[in-house]
Amino acid sequence: MALGVIMLVKMNMTDEAFNAEWGGWRYPFWFSILLVGVSVYIRMKMEESPLFSKLKSEGKTAKNPLKESFSHKANFKMVLLALFGAVMGQGVIWYTGQFYAQSFLETKVMLDFEQSRTIMLWAILFATPFFIFFGWLSDKIGRKWIMLLGMLVAIITYRPIFNYFLEKSDITTWQQEGISGGNVNLTKTVAFGNNGDSLITNTQTFTFNSGAAYTQQRVDTLRSATNEVITGKPVVKDKILPTNTYWRFVGLVFILIFYVTMVYGPIAAFLVELFPVRIRYTSMSLPYHIGNGVFGGLVPFIGVLLQTTFTSDPLVGLWYPIAIAALCLLLEQYILTIKLIKK
Repeated sequence: MALGVIMLVKMNMTDEAFNAEWGGWRYPFWFSILLVGVSVYIRMKMEESPLFSKLKSEGKTAKNPLKESFSHKANFKMVLLALFGAVMGQGVIWYTGQFYAQSFLETKVMLDFEQSRTIMLWAILFATPFFIFFGWLSDKIGRKWIMLLGMLVAIITYRPIFNYFLEKSDITTWQQEGISGGNVNLTKTVAFGNNGDSLITNTQTFTFNSGAAYTQQRVDTLRSATNEVITGKPVVKDKILPTNTYWRFVGLVFILIFYVTMVYGPIAAFLVELFPVRIRYTSMSLPYHIGNGVFGGLVPFIGVLLQTTFTSDPLVGLWYPIAIAALCLLLEQYILTIKLIKK
């Protein structure tokens, strides 16, 4: 819904109006006030779970759930198990599939705004039912193995999938296919400063037989005093994929979000079953929010940080989610092995 709202706003105004300080980019935030109202209404109508209501009526709820969750060794061990053995991996898989993927398509692949958003929209639309499916399936066959499998296939396939995005959007490949519509040149000169200097923006749009297209923009500086032109570096942006490649991208992003459904679909029930009723809400809050908010939330930031530090590898940002998911996978396997030995 958020992507759809942003697209509607962006496509109905100019780039300047959307990006201005008090521009259109703020509208989706204002619209979200409606969702706040809906969520407040839902929360006010919700009732406690039957088990908790029973404990409450019997006076058996925890007096200090925070202390009971984290000061008792057995309970705290379960909190750490939930964080490092499940939610940490689930968090990075989620953020990689639905947020880092979008950022990668925009900043590395350099796709056109509309194409990058619609690829995500189609993929999310097709994948969303699988959240329910894997939640249902985990009731039948267990939760851990579904989540572990989701982490494993993500670890194995992340780099090949993201590398495919780069290969199929490589303009040198498109150029070999021949230009069908030629190219369109636009030059715009804007004065800046008080010394008479000007910025000359040269924009070229190339189209190809396959239906692919891209824009190349170069900003030169004209020095008024010397009449010297300082040539800027050309920047490729706003790539448009041919139709067949576009739908392949949709399919691959669908796969990335499919992994998300495998790890996220069962996670709520997994956490609920892990803790005793009297301290359940407090105990599951810490691993859930640290796993998603910290480990997952850092995926885009660390991905960009790694890319700016190690510029030779455009896929270097993927090593963070791969490493965290692998660590989570190994910890969970270790925990399962210890349990089997004890049995």
